[in-house]
Amino acid sequence: MDQNEQDLWKKVDVGGYAALGTLFAFILDAIKNKVESDKTDVKEQLDTMNHSYKIISKRFEAIDLGRFDKRFPVDTLRKLKEKLFPEMGNQYKGLNTMLKHYISGSSHLKVRILHKIKECKAVVKQMNELGQEFSKNDRYWEYRKTNPERIYLEGTDKK
Repeated sequence: MDQNEQDLWKKVDVGGYAALGTLFAFILDAIKNKVESDKTDVKEQLDTMNHSYKIISKRFEAIDLGRFDKRFPVDTLRKLKEKLFPEMGNQYKGLNTMLKHYISGSSHLKVRILHKIKECKAVVKQMNELGQEFSKNDRYWEYRKTNPERIYLEGTDKK
């Protein structure tokens, strides 16, 4: 595997979609548990969720799919970039709005918030499924054998 291909893989290697999906699911569960218990101290979880989403979304926005050839799981990347992460953003935006009102005293939103969390979890499940699809690519594992430094959820400034 040449350096150019390694550099391209590094752009799409976010350190494991399963780990990221686990993070999002954990945050959603924490918010759900607090809302079910009528607690309103969800700002920390909300901030973590929004921050993590923003970073991963920016990573995918920066990907120019035209630079990738058949060695890469372009169809999966396209689904992540063009469908899943925008949908996740819409779902999180709705949840974010409801939670802000909930935090400020609108406890009548509890049922709607719990329903929105289910919708968000469905999107996270899709992300995990696409992550499994992504990891079936043999070239990806060839890249991983080169022991690259992994970016995980760092900002887009590292390429």
